[in-house]
Amino acid sequence: MTKPTIVFFGFDSVPKSTPKVFLRTLLYSTAARGQVVEGMYAKVRHGSDERIFSFWGYGEMEKLSPGSGLHASRTGFAANHHFVLSVHEDAYCFEPGIYEIDVIADVVGHRKPTRLATIQLSLSNTLSAALQRNEGVLFERKISGEYEGHSVER
Repeated sequence: MTKPTIVFFGFDSVPKSTPKVFLRTLLYSTAARGQVVEGMYAKVRHGSDERIFSFWGYGEMEKLSPGSGLHASRTGFAANHHFVLSVHEDAYCFEPGIYEIDVIADVVGHRKPTRLATIQLSLSNTLSAALQRNEGVLFERKISGEYEGHSVER
């Protein structure tokens, strides 16, 4: 997986307001025949709290497909990947501080899940307050490789 160009914290509204992590990246394989990803999820860590954003969907905003597997070839597959916290989870709040996001894939033929990337972000007090207002926060990757966030109204 390439390092995402954008990462988004926000909320899906169906069936209820549910925390979401979204990123744009290219999945690829160095294997000649590629590999099949059965499913993906994001493990989000903030301090001692760790949550699994287990519902995965991918595609463009107008045509989002529930994560039902995809083929990653040598040329790759670029898409938006949406990871949503289960509606059965306890309430979740994006608090200020450092976040680490592991993107993990279940790959056909692998016994254990494969960590594709770890992304580190810093959520300021101002951006956390925007999320408390049910706005979103878009992090853009700068030339330095670090991410800079700004709030996005819904």
